[in-house]
Amino acid sequence: MLLQEAPAETFSFMAFGFIVILGTMGLYLLSLINRYRNLEQDMELLDELSAKVEPSVEST
Repeated sequence: MLLQEAPAETFSFMAFGFIVILGTMGLYLLSLINRYRNLEQDMELLDELSAKVEPSVEST
């Protein structure tokens, strides 16, 4: 009982861990948003290209 120590102070490690985890999740979310926007642009471009190609296919 005489040599009993206080609990280890690990709050800073826990806080740093949460910051790393939340930062990683935030970057992943931003990546998903960016990919979705690129997908929307690609779909619009494909729609435009298919609209240009379809009339010439029907005329032949």
